[in-house]
Amino acid sequence: MQAIIRLLFLALLFTIPGAQNAAAQESRTVTAEGVAMIQQGAVDIARDAALEDAQKRAVEQAIGILIESQTQVENYQLISDKILAQTKGYIKRYNVMNETTQGELLRVVITAEVALGKLEDDLSGIGILLVQMAKPRTMILIAEQNIGGPVNAWWWTSSGQVDISAAENSFIDVFTKKGFEFVDHEAAAQDIKVSRAYQTQDLSAGQARTLGNQAKAEVVIVGKAVSKIAGRVGGVMLSAQADISVRAVRTDTGQGIASATSHAAAVHINDQTAGIEALRKAGTQAAEELLTKILAVFAKEVGGTRSILITINGLTKDQFVKFKDVLRSQVRAIKDLHEKSFSGTSAVIQVDSKSSTQALSDELLLRNFGSFSVQVTRSTANTMELQVAPQSKP
Repeated sequence: MQAIIRLLFLALLFTIPGAQNAAAQESRTVTAEGVAMIQQGAVDIARDAALEDAQKRAVEQAIGILIESQTQVENYQLISDKILAQTKGYIKRYNVMNETTQGELLRVVITAEVALGKLEDDLSGIGILLVQMAKPRTMILIAEQNIGGPVNAWWWTSSGQVDISAAENSFIDVFTKKGFEFVDHEAAAQDIKVSRAYQTQDLSAGQARTLGNQAKAEVVIVGKAVSKIAGRVGGVMLSAQADISVRAVRTDTGQGIASATSHAAAVHINDQTAGIEALRKAGTQAAEELLTKILAVFAKEVGGTRSILITINGLTKDQFVKFKDVLRSQVRAIKDLHEKSFSGTSAVIQVDSKSSTQALSDELLLRNFGSFSVQVTRSTANTMELQVAPQSKP
């Protein structure tokens, strides 16, 4: 009965704004162990995997302490699961306390401070998270139109001179303060080759993906921003209003990460100055909203599972069945597997992995697939391409 009361109290806690804010500031220092198998003497790969495992366990443990997720009250498990799904933790800092090997297993013990507050306000936490996400480079493609001016979109600027807009500047300011890296605009403008089809304010996810890949960016922020005069204030000052709509797209998969919209107003004696200020305000608001959503997606992937799209070339149907069986039964990081297509000697699958693409590719290289071997020919943060070849006889 006491456990039920505590659980109901916690459920109530997360429905009260004031209590949410108090809980959001909490942090826990926990000790967690991560384990990985040493395959073919690859200790470094095992160490990275064990450390990643320890960090995930630290986050899970800290959240569990707060919400008492280990309750044995079956009838209230749904409430517990709901609270757990709504509560996200992230690592502020950690230290490796011990590393041991037991046969083919490598164990790493860490102490970690896990915060349950707002990730976007914690620079150290963001720094660790971005490293875990391989520090994705970001590019901005926002078409902007100020009062009385043309639509400015730098990716189709024929003069080669980049026109950085007020809204774009706002995004750069907000994101760089949190540690994000941006593609150099002048270098990108020289590298990007576009047709007339790309000279539009409304870039599709596919178009954004193409432009981002040309500039070697992992994330592209696309959108449009427009300002207009709304009227006069006091007979002298001009009131301008700005609207902005943006979305973030992954360039390796074309997947949309997050989106944001914003509206802002500004007053000035000059109409263009008022428009620029309104665009700047709207850009800052949209940037902060988009940043919060992107970090939430990154934290969820680091702390839980991430989707990785794998293309396999050079296998027969029988080998494909064997490959899937090995992934399901021998690769601990893979929690689920979905076959997308099989044609000729090529297949596409999507796996839900608790490891990064790099860690997963390292592990696949060490797996025994019997009559065939697997080589990683290309990988990104969320995709992997494999080539299958007959196993060489001794």
